[in-house]
Amino acid sequence: MHIRNKAFTALIAVIILATGTLAFSLAACAAAATYADNVHRREARIQARLNAASCVDTAKLMAVKDIFLAGNTYIPELGCTAMIARDAPSGSVIVTATAIFDGATASQ
Repeated sequence: MHIRNKAFTALIAVIILATGTLAFSLAACAAAATYADNVHRREARIQARLNAASCVDTAKLMAVKDIFLAGNTYIPELGCTAMIARDAPSGSVIVTATAIFDGATASQ
């Protein structure tokens, strides 16, 4: 009977260790997934902001080349929409842009 108690104690100890290791692994994987998601979202926001800045520059260049260009223009390479407004008396061009990159939105 003494051997059965030792075997039962050893079995319970192994089960507790395995359960603890599993819980630690799940917590570590969840933390790693959260960190990776945060890094991905930050990179998407940075890229969206850069795309919006590039969109403004591209739209200004397009407006200089085409004097009749006005209104909303979609630039698919940058994933953005540029609003081009012309001031008739002064001839100036006002450009605003909104870019969407992987769910992140940036305006400039």
